[in-house]
Amino acid sequence: MIEILSILFQVAIVIFVVATMLSMGLSLKVSEIVKPLKDSKLVSLMIGVNFLLIPLATLGINTLLPLDAGTQTALMILALSAGAPFIPKLVEIAKSDTALATAVMLLLMVATVVILPFALPLFVEGDVVVDSLSIAKSLVIMMIIPLVIALYIKAKKDAFAMKWQPIMVKLSNIALLVIIVIMSILHGKAILGIIGFDMIAIILFMIVALFIGYIVAKPFHTNEVVSSLAAGQRNISAGLVVAAQNFAQDPKVSIVIIAVSVIGLFILLFSAKKFIRS
Repeated sequence: MIEILSILFQVAIVIFVVATMLSMGLSLKVSEIVKPLKDSKLVSLMIGVNFLLIPLATLGINTLLPLDAGTQTALMILALSAGAPFIPKLVEIAKSDTALATAVMLLLMVATVVILPFALPLFVEGDVVVDSLSIAKSLVIMMIIPLVIALYIKAKKDAFAMKWQPIMVKLSNIALLVIIVIMSILHGKAILGIIGFDMIAIILFMIVALFIGYIVAKPFHTNEVVSSLAAGQRNISAGLVVAAQNFAQDPKVSIVIIAVSVIGLFILLFSAKKFIRS
């Protein structure tokens, strides 16, 4: 039974990631994301915030708090995983620039594929061996390729894209629900056990990421709302792929990533609502 659930868990992760990428690509036009990406200041700022400052801050959290290796690894994976598909929705809730949010999301997602496999071994200590080629390959196959295909379909057959985009959204939601259910069955006690310093670390991780994104963008006259929410919303899809394929020996890694996705969602929605009033 456990072996069957473990296989279903792996399959659900693949479906979740691919369906999420397809749903995003089927709703976008290439022209909508090209213009913001020509701004070198914006590109440099987003890369610096998400792949330098947040990982360094996470390293500080891991150093200051007495966390086990699984929690430290999970937080560092997420610190180096940016460009989540949910970013534009959060920015929409905050009534800010959704076009910019989409461009930033795609920039960070591509950057994650390039940077994560090479940066993670520099931050993860201990006996963990990271197969950089495997991580890069899995992210390209399950994220970049589906996205490119969906963008092409959107450009060539808009009616077809509009028909299938909601279906992909539903499939993604169902797969995520399956992931959470299986995780609850296999590791329910462990998820409930995320209290104390683990919970403090998760909440601190989210707040620090949001703060860094906001405070760094302000002096450069970049949209602080987009920067903050993009920094706070880590790429759970990429994180789950990395955890499932490279850290399966330590289930705590996936458990913490799921916990961050659930706890972080409430923090991010609250932040998005607060930005409306600011």
